[in-house]
Amino acid sequence: MSKKAIFAQTEQIPWVDVAAELRDQYGWEICYFIGGKKQSKKAAAAFPDTVFHTKDLARSNRCPEVCSQIPSSPLDETLLSNLSYHESIYMKMLDRNDVDGSFTYHKRIGSYHYQVMYWKGVLEHFKPDVVVYRIAPHTGYDYVLYALCRVLGIATVMFERTSLPGRVYPVTSFEDASLIIRKAYTDELERKNNPAISLAPETEAHLENLSKTFQEAMPYHLKYKLTHYKKKGDLGGIPSILFRFVGEVTKAVWDKKINRVYLNERYHESIGRIKRKRLLAHYNQLAKPVDMNVPYIFVALQCEPERQTCPVGGVFGNQYLMVDLLSKLLPHGWMLYVKEHVSQFKDYQAAERSKTLGFYDRIAAKPNVEFVPLSCTSFELIDRAKASATVSGSVGWESIVRGKPSLLFGHSWYRECRGVFVTHTIEDCKEAIQKIQNGFQIDRNELICFAKVVESCSVRGYIDKFYGKMNIVSSEENAKNLARALHEFTS
Repeated sequence: MSKKAIFAQTEQIPWVDVAAELRDQYGWEICYFIGGKKQSKKAAAAFPDTVFHTKDLARSNRCPEVCSQIPSSPLDETLLSNLSYHESIYMKMLDRNDVDGSFTYHKRIGSYHYQVMYWKGVLEHFKPDVVVYRIAPHTGYDYVLYALCRVLGIATVMFERTSLPGRVYPVTSFEDASLIIRKAYTDELERKNNPAISLAPETEAHLENLSKTFQEAMPYHLKYKLTHYKKKGDLGGIPSILFRFVGEVTKAVWDKKINRVYLNERYHESIGRIKRKRLLAHYNQLAKPVDMNVPYIFVALQCEPERQTCPVGGVFGNQYLMVDLLSKLLPHGWMLYVKEHVSQFKDYQAAERSKTLGFYDRIAAKPNVEFVPLSCTSFELIDRAKASATVSGSVGWESIVRGKPSLLFGHSWYRECRGVFVTHTIEDCKEAIQKIQNGFQIDRNELICFAKVVESCSVRGYIDKFYGKMNIVSSEENAKNLARALHEFTS
């Protein structure tokens, strides 16, 4: 059955090819593209009658000329009340755009109302059957469009990326990303002692690697960032940051590319580096060697601003809430060891937009909480811990594979795996800690069953060029696999 679709995230290379495959093989009509400038020519050639909206325009509350006559839809109390939960997520999400700390509440709420009015008008005008996402919406405009679809009853579909190499699967929403897994896992568990269960070689290798050292098992995305961005990944001292700024401007003058916009961007980049340098220094000052002989839960903080915390973390996208809840429910004599993610202070992140010195101070002030030096690997902390805790990070999966339970406060692909305690309420947290205190053990057979289910419910492929570098499948096969999965899932 053919579909009329809006593609909400086509800034990555595979997606024009995926859309073309859906049109040519399954009769889909693509009425609206939102993507990057690099995709505009290819998209225009492949879909000459389709509206193309650059991501930069969408994020800055501007529409393509062809859509300027679409009436913006008025808002009322009922709609805004139904969207109220999503409003709070969107307001946090705009940290991504706050380059200098001047993006006030009044500016953010104005942006939010514009986005709701515009995208409601687009939905009413084009009347799509489905809105397609590459992955969970997380940059602002795409999240408002997603929220409207949820409230108005318009189908959405996106892919969930797993830690299993080259395995992704379609879902209707990131909040329900594990529903496709749940029933299949229950059925598989009933056959967990079946010797016929076998995993793909790459899955076997993945599980084996996670049992080794952290350097051997480092997730691909982190390894890529730390090597690809090595030259600019480390901040250096403040003098070197200023020297770099002068060098960039001098080169631009020499190349005759200097203008006000360029100067403004380089200036804010340099200020951001200085702020991150100060954040790192403050964290290092607070972090001390810890006693791993006492009972503790290891809390792995995640990068901000980042999709995995906002929106995937839900209310716990404010990671202080997770730390606070755990701290107040820990058994007497237990500690909470908190470690920041190494990428938080790297130049490819924008940590200063979401975390402050005060964020670390509030955590450090708790009597049963200590920061762990960055030099201590997550595997060292997992292996000596009673359990790990994360909003939605890969640490939870690594913990399970290494034989330790994990508390999960947000949404993640592995949440259905036995040994993961999904923790959204005080009672959830109390119950999880009690089971852990009583000696809860990971069943390896249940882990193998879960990995098998993920294999069976997923397709081989990648959803962005970044993971495409893993050479999982050819670009042609990838487009076919993703398109087939989308069509079958929405039929």
